[in-house]
Amino acid sequence: MIRIAKLTVLLIFVSTGLPTEQSLPEFTDVVDNKTIVAGREAVLSCHVNHLGSYKVAWVRVDTQTILTIHNSIITRNQRVSLSHREHKEWKLHISNVQEVDRGWYMCQVNTDPMRSKRGYIEVQVPPTIMDGRSSNDLVVREKEKVNLTCEARGYPEPQILWRREDGKAILASGQAKEKATSVSSTSLVFDSVGRGHIGSYLCIASNGVPPSISKRVDLRVQFPPMMTVPSQLEGAHIGGNVTLRCKSEAFPASINYWVKGDRGETVTSGPHIRAETHVNNHVTQMKLDIIDVGEDDITSYRCVAKNSLGETDGKIRLYALEDKSEAKRSKPTKKPTLATYSFELSTRSHRRRRTSPPSFRMYEPHTPRHIGFGGPDRDFGVTSGGRQESSGFFSIRGSQTSTLGHYMGLQAGLVLALGSSRVT
Repeated sequence: MIRIAKLTVLLIFVSTGLPTEQSLPEFTDVVDNKTIVAGREAVLSCHVNHLGSYKVAWVRVDTQTILTIHNSIITRNQRVSLSHREHKEWKLHISNVQEVDRGWYMCQVNTDPMRSKRGYIEVQVPPTIMDGRSSNDLVVREKEKVNLTCEARGYPEPQILWRREDGKAILASGQAKEKATSVSSTSLVFDSVGRGHIGSYLCIASNGVPPSISKRVDLRVQFPPMMTVPSQLEGAHIGGNVTLRCKSEAFPASINYWVKGDRGETVTSGPHIRAETHVNNHVTQMKLDIIDVGEDDITSYRCVAKNSLGETDGKIRLYALEDKSEAKRSKPTKKPTLATYSFELSTRSHRRRRTSPPSFRMYEPHTPRHIGFGGPDRDFGVTSGGRQESSGFFSIRGSQTSTLGHYMGLQAGLVLALGSSRVT
């Protein structure tokens, strides 16, 4: 009787539809983690077999919030939706993902005990610059201390990089490199600003999530005018053209003009003179074109720059160049003056024994009127073996005659007397 009762209970269990261990729901895959950029849609998939009469639910783990149960949406979040395929794949959709959606999500089946799989949604946020905590355009006085700041938010945490818009080196304080084209820091410090710091600086925030973002900060430094003159002395031909140039630097922008002569006459543009200025940021290029230069234009000129902080000038002297044709006509013609000379060579010889060929010792020339080797009373000696073989007197006496417009003829008389003796 006992055995029959047990069999009856087993049949009742099967007939009532209670599942066996082999027919319980099972997960056929993991719930993949997702990394989503904020603003896009996140989709988590849960794969279940042998679901039968059991139900699938999606739950937010950290808040223990039930989002969906089977085909029903439980949460009031309008961005959450659900889809499934043949009751085997259940998908949780979150549209327009926000940072608050970052966290763990659980797909669970209401078995006893409960069965579940979890997946993580990572939300990345592109960087945004916080204007309230970042510097705006600045105008400061020369030699003041300046601190440019830039802060950004995003996920992962953004990195801040400073660059000059013109690509030049940044002369910031406390940097390892004296001249660097970029500085990685939330602050850019200048202990004493000058003209070299003037420019537009870009704060660039990036965290690997596109797009990167930047903010432009204009730094302007106030200083009195400074003048540079490339050439302080210029020459021009009468009737020709000439251009005078100056370069001034100033901020605020300066008033620039030309002054002529010692009386300080202001130069204005006209058919004879044209004054031009070209401004680029704090630099002004000044140019004065003088057309058909006249005698009254040959004087000094001053280029002047003036602003609220001071005034400066540069001086250029204009002189007249002599025309080459006029120089040739005015230059006096000199007729050549040439000279003729007569030469005499006299020696006094003495019989001496000579053991080697003679060598000659010559003295420095004398004056043009009396040219001689050692002068009229000095010897032209012949030596042999360190002893004087013969002594003589060699001189050149000249009588200078002028020959106008003709070539010079050279007349020379040479008298040579040598006396020597040989001992065999």
